[in-house]
Amino acid sequence: MKQAETESTKGSQSIDEVIALIISADNTSQLKNILVQLNTLTKSNLLSYTTDGLDPLTVLNPSTHSLAYLYFITARCQDANAGNALQLFQILSHFIQVFDIEQVRLSTTQFTLIGKALLHLAKILEKPLLPLTVFSTAIGRFACSTNTLTSLHAPFVQIVISRLLNQQQKYDVNIQNFLQYYYYGSIAYIGNKKYDRALDFLSIVISAPTQKAISAIQVAAYKKFILVSLIYEGQIRALPKYTAQIVEKVCKTQSQPYLNLLKTFNETDLKLFHDHATASSSTFESDKHMGLVKQCFQSLRRKKIKELTNVYITVGLNEMAAKIDTSPQELELILIEMINQKQIFASISITDLSVKMVHFIDQRDVAQMSLEDRIFQIAAINDRVSNMDKLEGLNKDFQTKYMTLSSNGGQMATTPYDDDFDLPLGDDTNIFE
Repeated sequence: MKQAETESTKGSQSIDEVIALIISADNTSQLKNILVQLNTLTKSNLLSYTTDGLDPLTVLNPSTHSLAYLYFITARCQDANAGNALQLFQILSHFIQVFDIEQVRLSTTQFTLIGKALLHLAKILEKPLLPLTVFSTAIGRFACSTNTLTSLHAPFVQIVISRLLNQQQKYDVNIQNFLQYYYYGSIAYIGNKKYDRALDFLSIVISAPTQKAISAIQVAAYKKFILVSLIYEGQIRALPKYTAQIVEKVCKTQSQPYLNLLKTFNETDLKLFHDHATASSSTFESDKHMGLVKQCFQSLRRKKIKELTNVYITVGLNEMAAKIDTSPQELELILIEMINQKQIFASISITDLSVKMVHFIDQRDVAQMSLEDRIFQIAAINDRVSNMDKLEGLNKDFQTKYMTLSSNGGQMATTPYDDDFDLPLGDDTNIFE
C-alpha cells in the first residue's frame, strides 16, 4: 500500500515538473525538450492530477500550450466513460478550433490519436455522426492543402460511411413500391397515348426479378403489355432477354383471353377478334381493359387496310367498307387519318356517278417520285450556278481585276488584301427569282 502511494507521489511530482516546464517554455527549442518529457509519460501519468489536485487541462492553455494539451486531452478522451464523455468532447472540440498548428505538427503521432478519441467518444455517447464537423475542422487546419492526406482522413471517411448507412435506413422502398411505380406510370403514359414509353415501363415490371412468388402486379402488367403492343406496333413486343422464364410462363397461364385476342389479331380476322372480345368481355371489364380492347380492334382495322393496299390498286369505298365491317363514312375518316399520318399512300376521288373510289399508291413509286424530284432540284441549282458564272465573267470590273492578277503572276500588288470584288448583286438576285 505504501509502495503504491510512493509511486503515485512520484507520478504526481513528475506531472508537476512537466507542467512547470511547459508553462515556462517560450521558444521552439524548449518545446523539443518538452516533447521528450511528454513521450516519457505513461497513460496513468497523463490521467493523473497535480499534487495540488488540479487538472492539467485547466492549468494549460489549449492555444499557447497546444503540444502538451494534445497529450493530456487525447489520453482523457480515450479513457472517457458515459459520465464525462460529453464534457470531454466539448473540450476536445474547442482544442481543435484553437490549437497552434506548428506545435501540434511536432508530434504527428500523437495527433493521430485525435481520430481514435473522437470515434471512442461517439461510441460512448451513441451518436455516430457527432464528430463529423470536428473531424472536418481538424483536417482543414492540420493539412497543408486540400490535396494533403492526413491520418484523420480514414476515421473521417468511416464516419461519413456511417452517415450514409443511417440515411439509407430511412428509405422504406420495397419491391412492391417499385412495381407499383412503373405500373401506374405506364397507365399515365397510356392515358397520354405515349405507348412506346408505356411499353418500356410495363417491360420493367414484367422483367423485375422475383424470389418466391410472382406479383399480381406483374400479371396485370403483362395483360396491358399485350394490348398496348397490339395498339402501337401491331404485334407483341419482345420482352427483355433477362426476363425470368417462370414469370413469363405464369403470366401467360393467367392471361389466356388476351392470348386469344393476340392470335386472332395476328390472323387479321376481324370477326373472330370481335367474337373473342365479346365472349371474354366480363374478364376485360373486371380488369378494366375494355377500352384498350376496343383500341386494339381499331388497330386491327388499320392492319386490314394496310393488307388491302397489297391487293387493290383502286377499290370502291363501299366495297372496302364491307370487307372491314364498317360504314363508308367511318372508313373514309380512318383512311384520311392514315394518309395524314403516312401509314398508307392513297387518295380518294369521286366518279361521275358520285361513287367514291380509293386509289392506293405503291410506296416504291412514292420513293421513285421523291428521288426524281430531288434530281430535278439539283439540275435546277446547277443551271443557276452556271448562269451566275457567266454573269461574273461578263462583268467589266471582274475582267479588269482578273487581267491584273494574270499579268502579275497571280499577285495582286496594287490591290489591298481586304478589297473584295464588286459583283452586281441585282443581277444575282434576279437569277433566283
